[in-house]
Amino acid sequence: MQEIVPGLWDVGELKSIVPVHAYLWRWAQGVTIIDTGTPGNEAILLAGVKALGLQPSDVKRIIITHGDVDHTGSLKALKRATGAQVICHTVEKEFLDYPQRRKPAKTALGLLMRPIFALAMQFPPYRVAPLSPDRTHVDGDKLPEGFTIVHTPGHTPGHISLLHPEKRFLIAGDALHNRGGKLGAPPALFTPDMENAHGSIWKLAKKYGNDFDVAVFGHGPPIRERAGEALTALVAQLFEAEAKP
Repeated sequence: MQEIVPGLWDVGELKSIVPVHAYLWRWAQGVTIIDTGTPGNEAILLAGVKALGLQPSDVKRIIITHGDVDHTGSLKALKRATGAQVICHTVEKEFLDYPQRRKPAKTALGLLMRPIFALAMQFPPYRVAPLSPDRTHVDGDKLPEGFTIVHTPGHTPGHISLLHPEKRFLIAGDALHNRGGKLGAPPALFTPDMENAHGSIWKLAKKYGNDFDVAVFGHGPPIRERAGEALTALVAQLFEAEAKP
């Protein structure tokens, strides 16, 4: 576990077929967990809470960036252990209530993968228990942790990123990834609306790019400085490519 900025802790790459990050944000009222990994990662996250000198009862809220199995898998177990309030975007509530509705994109490969994906979700490592959120939010809502909700659809319809303007960091979820040291858009196979995903990246850069220096991701290491500039460069690359005939 490593501290990215004061108060924001990266629990590390949780066990999953694709390594995924979850985060702890320590604030005045306790601690908030951001995303939960695949099923079976609750002990790792609770150990992270304990490492901060806190107890499960100090977990006040669990924020879900989006309803993928590698971000919601341990949610129900953590809810049971902590009693924390669960929140997500209003549109994403469907995937927390009905996890089986999340499917690969409607591409040739995605359609081929759908039955395989559905079968995999029947096995314990990827079987997500439904859990309805306690509260839902929309774009621009302010949370008591200091976060501003930024609706970043595309990867999923109700995907959110979390901006902390005071501490100047962004939790991007899967709106972006930083695999191999290269900032990029989410994977097409699991992004049903890539055009909207690119639009969300544009929104993060153009509307909020001057409001953060540090960015963390669901997949890949953090960018610890000049993250807004890196995002602006990505937008120039994406939209230059789209403008070509």
